[in-house]
Amino acid sequence: MNTDTSNSKMWVLLAVCVPLFCGVLNASAVGVVLPAIVADLDVAPGQLPWLMTGFLLVYGIAIPFYGRLADLHGARRLFLLGVAVFSLGSLFAALAPSFAWLLAARVIQAIGGAAVPSLGMTLASRAYGQSARGTVLGIIAATIGAGAAIGPLVGGILSETLGWQAIFVFTALAALAVPFGLKVLPRDEELTRGRLDIPGGVALALLVAGALLVPTEGARAGWTSPLAIVGASMAAAGLAILIFRQLTADHPFIPTEFLRNGRYVILVCISFFAMAANLAPLIGLPIFLALAYRLPPLDIGLVLLPGAVASSVFGIIAGRITDRKDPRLPIWAGSPLMLLGVVGLSAYAGSPVWVIAVFTGILGAGFGLMNTPLAATISRIVSGPMLASALSINSMLFFLGGSFGTAALMAVVNSRTAGSSQPLNPLHSSFQAGSTVAFSDAFLILAAPVILAMGLSLSMAKSRGPAAIEAPAPQEPAPIIQWVPDCSVPWMPECSETAVQEPEKVPAAAGAG
Repeated sequence: MNTDTSNSKMWVLLAVCVPLFCGVLNASAVGVVLPAIVADLDVAPGQLPWLMTGFLLVYGIAIPFYGRLADLHGARRLFLLGVAVFSLGSLFAALAPSFAWLLAARVIQAIGGAAVPSLGMTLASRAYGQSARGTVLGIIAATIGAGAAIGPLVGGILSETLGWQAIFVFTALAALAVPFGLKVLPRDEELTRGRLDIPGGVALALLVAGALLVPTEGARAGWTSPLAIVGASMAAAGLAILIFRQLTADHPFIPTEFLRNGRYVILVCISFFAMAANLAPLIGLPIFLALAYRLPPLDIGLVLLPGAVASSVFGIIAGRITDRKDPRLPIWAGSPLMLLGVVGLSAYAGSPVWVIAVFTGILGAGFGLMNTPLAATISRIVSGPMLASALSINSMLFFLGGSFGTAALMAVVNSRTAGSSQPLNPLHSSFQAGSTVAFSDAFLILAAPVILAMGLSLSMAKSRGPAAIEAPAPQEPAPIIQWVPDCSVPWMPECSETAVQEPEKVPAAAGAG
């Protein structure tokens, strides 16, 4: 490989990973600094959840919009704009003199931060050839995993030494990636012709917002609370309108090619269930360790550190396996490890803290093995002009899965803390009443999404590999769904089942963005 070309690709990866790390670290560190924020800004108990809920709602809604807009107008400019807006929101949060100011800053963070994960993966995937995409997306997945698990540690250190504002100052440094990205991110992008289906996008926004409100408010205030009912109504209305638009619009918000492709649907569903089982412990463990073990924020971060390291290391390993062998192998290896991790956390809740750290590491290793092949395979089966939408939908379901898993965990904790002291897990080694049993039961229910992900992964039918695709004549549009002819995705049968024609492509101007 040409050295200059190799270096330029490395700079692209760096420009993507730095803001991605800052964004994920910010999200995972906020939970640690919430007590300090409450004390400093005199936040009422009923207001505090909106720091997380407001961020989640805006973030979840914005993700698919960025993907569709990137298909039409290019990922580069939207990615850099998102990084700049996120950094501005971080700076506003650090300067917040009141709760209302801080909440507005968090919304600004979400508006910008939603662009970073899927568009960053899109830019990195396009910069590297298909033969290296698994490794590249493994590095990105490792960055996400490290940021998520290291966040509580960094948040604890900064909060104890410099104050809660320091975490937002730190993440505002993502702005440094903007001038760097302007220099290194490729300007030429292949675009699709079409227009943004605004009614379909609004319907999807209603669906996502409602789907997030129901579990979030249900776990906090009860499933019949006003906001939970409003959320359910929003989700139902959004789903009905979205289905209508998908059936009638010339250019529906979600490309119909994705919905017709069973392999893509399987991949994004696995993402949903895997993230449900991974994010919930990252949110629940700090609370559990503070309640049951009385650990300070810094020590909580150290307990979570093995999960961060394992997720990063095994994510990179999974990427290499995906590039060189069968992408199903790391998924099949990772799902049993995730199952062992959540069942182990349930069985040994209340045991010495080092045991909790070990099972956190096992869970992180399993998630690292599962996560990388999912995004890498999606980037191979969907052609370039539609890649941003494909990865954005995956990121949206990834994010929704984590939100549902966290809400389910907290709902079990809230219901079991005041209930029976007998744990659901017969392997549970401590029969103390209260938080230990409650969290044991909560971790146990996370086995359900892992088992569902395992079942979906086993449904990836074995085949001898996809048939080679003949290059289309110059006047013919290329198929949007391209099965890889070098058999790097061996479980995918012939492309003739689902191949469709993509919209006419429009090359972006070389100097755009």
